[in-house]
Amino acid sequence: MKDTNYGKQISILDWLIIFALIIMFIMVYLPQKIWEEESKYKKMRRHKMNIISKAEEYYYELTGEYTKDMNELFLLVESAMDSLLADSLFHGEKEIFINNKTFKVNLEKDFSLRVDTTFSIPEKKKKTIIDSIYTIGVLNQESNSVDTFSITRNNLLKYKKNPLFQDIYSITSKERNEVVTNYLRRKYHLNDSLIYCPISKNNLTKKFIIEIDETNSKDPKFMISSPVNKEDRERRYGIFRYDPGKSEVIEGGVKSWAGN
Repeated sequence: MKDTNYGKQISILDWLIIFALIIMFIMVYLPQKIWEEESKYKKMRRHKMNIISKAEEYYYELTGEYTKDMNELFLLVESAMDSLLADSLFHGEKEIFINNKTFKVNLEKDFSLRVDTTFSIPEKKKKTIIDSIYTIGVLNQESNSVDTFSITRNNLLKYKKNPLFQDIYSITSKERNEVVTNYLRRKYHLNDSLIYCPISKNNLTKKFIIEIDETNSKDPKFMISSPVNKEDRERRYGIFRYDPGKSEVIEGGVKSWAGN
């Protein structure tokens, strides 16, 4: 009987250890998953706010004012960029027609390039480049001898125009790797989905809050804020709470989370 009772005690102890390990796993793993979700949606909110804020700055550059009409904002910025890409001479004071409305804009020559690089995710790529190395001779007037040295194809024409140029003595090839930044491969377009603030997987329909401060008519300020509050907290797994954090703001291009 003693052996049987002892065996039961061992069995109960084993189950208690397993149960404790499960509880420990839950207390460590589940909060980590929730924190990852909170971080994910915070990054998404900030990314969207940053896009809208930059688009507004481009809109202001074009028109001299800000707008609360997000549809108009996105259409004008993209239309201006597309017009300049289609016609490199389409710059200066121009008119752009959108939805039966005429916008008088002032386009800088590099507008399309700046918009392209702003609204894309830069991708680094390695590129193998083959350089042609030319060994050439140039007359040295002081010593009346020919100096020889190596140059690349880019400089060849310049030396050929030199009246002291003598000849090309040899041509060799050399490979080198260069890291280039590609902006077009992961470019994204401005569309209406940007105006919705991602708070959680269950809360995606709130819109960002857009405000324009025109107290100083010569220096108006655009502000976008995330509509996050305590009511947006959610239960997770019955005992944990998902907290999206506090409302954040970009005002006049300055982010409230800068440095965080």
